[in-house]
Amino acid sequence: MSRLEDKRAGTDLAGLMEPYAADAYGVADLSRYGKEVLGFDDPILDQYRYGIAYGLVVTKSVLDTITDGPTQFYQHHYRQINYRLDMIAYLLSRDLERQGFKALPFAASQLIDWQNQKAHISHKRMAEIAGIGWIGRNNLMVHPTFGAHVRYNTVLTDMPLTPGSPLGMGCGTCFECVSVCPAHAIKATQEEFDHQGCFAMLKRFKNERNLGHHICGICVKACKGRT
Repeated sequence: MSRLEDKRAGTDLAGLMEPYAADAYGVADLSRYGKEVLGFDDPILDQYRYGIAYGLVVTKSVLDTITDGPTQFYQHHYRQINYRLDMIAYLLSRDLERQGFKALPFAASQLIDWQNQKAHISHKRMAEIAGIGWIGRNNLMVHPTFGAHVRYNTVLTDMPLTPGSPLGMGCGTCFECVSVCPAHAIKATQEEFDHQGCFAMLKRFKNERNLGHHICGICVKACKGRT
């Protein structure tokens, strides 16, 4: 959801998120998550019913500097957004705790299972079931307005909130990301996405361009949403 245009967020969530200037946010019902939350046992997770998914838009002018792959300039911007997402998670969690609720903040970018490229929790899955967007052909969360130009994070809570629902939308006839992918990892459907091919290209970029992260940005730049 976009704080600029979407009125589906309840006033409680809008008021809660207003201090943090998130560009997109929504509430996910954890019972619909359907994946393992790595590193946490059920007694811990059973304390939480909802996930607050939120995101920050990547600056367009920075994305415009990407031509044939990631740059150190883009990497710095990427890191600063992750830092801001993590800070929001901390501040939001403290706010929830001060109100008497439980809150579990996650990191925006922290791999727990390196071999399978998995974090504690899938932020894009949480955003999907919160009704923020859909998972596109590029295997990224696609916001209707911002496209894939958003990075996300999640905070779990037991605060009673009204959860969203999946949008039921998709990429339609847009194949912009397919034609620009340097690894040819993006196919006609999200299910066909070549994870290994994508990661091999990320490793190549990291090594060849002296980057501290496995990033690309080419399909992120290409994906502009549907509005």
